Amino acid sequence: MLAELMSKEIDPEHLLSVIRTTDMTLEVEKLSDRLPNQDNFNDANARRAAILEIVNPQTYTLTLHCTDFANISIKAPHPATASELYSVPGYSFLFAIHQQPFTLQLYRVTDEQLTIDDRVTVREGHPVLIDGRHTIFDCTPSDQGQAFIGSLNVPDRSADISVFDRASLHKVAWFPHDDSAARYLVSLELLEAAQDPGAAKVAQELIYHYHPAVAWRAFQVIYQHDQSTALQYVPLLRQLQNSRLDHLLDHYSEAA
Repeated sequence: MLAELMSKEIDPEHLLSVIRTTDMTLEVEKLSDRLPNQDNFNDANARRAAILEIVNPQTYTLTLHCTDFANISIKAPHPATASELYSVPGYSFLFAIHQQPFTLQLYRVTDEQLTIDDRVTVREGHPVLIDGRHTIFDCTPSDQGQAFIGSLNVPDRSADISVFDRASLHKVAWFPHDDSAARYLVSLELLEAAQDPGAAKVAQELIYHYHPAVAWRAFQVIYQHDQSTALQYVPLLRQLQNSRLDHLLDHYSEAA
């Protein structure tokens, strides 16, 4: 049932209601049965490669099912505590399985700082919905015990992943959530570093990208080659309705 819901755009409140009334332990077991097993592969290397695609060893997470709209995963208990806290763009539905509750520490998000918020306990039949625009969640080993953490995510690819220092709660870094945005940003940097004569032409294609960071970097590349052409794209970039991007563009508009 969850796999069918994840095949299209999802209303968060409706999905929360479905998870609340669904036997998530049974759903996880059904999805687990579909994972790569020895019988599906003639070549052991192919099986290992398939498993690596769905396992994140850094976060101890196994992806059970993934679509263009959502993904569902299970996080295993582990003793390590990361020194950073990461935002999760989009909506996250945290749920318990096998009658094993776990506790979440919530943080309120501002642009550059986190504020400690409530602690909530997730129990089977009582999932928690997290809006990644306003809240970061964390589950430390001492709070988690031996419970597996179930998570269904509806990602927002246009948002960035913010990184906060666990001790100071200050923002220390960010990176694009969208893989294509990361690739395009690196590509523009490399073209500039190599002083490629075609960099501006590539930038004129990428300036239409929906991610503000890509559009902004493309604008800068064009501006370095032809200021008047770059300024013609300012109305286009303002259509992204990103306050930080608008602030950066104000300086160029004033200079013009």
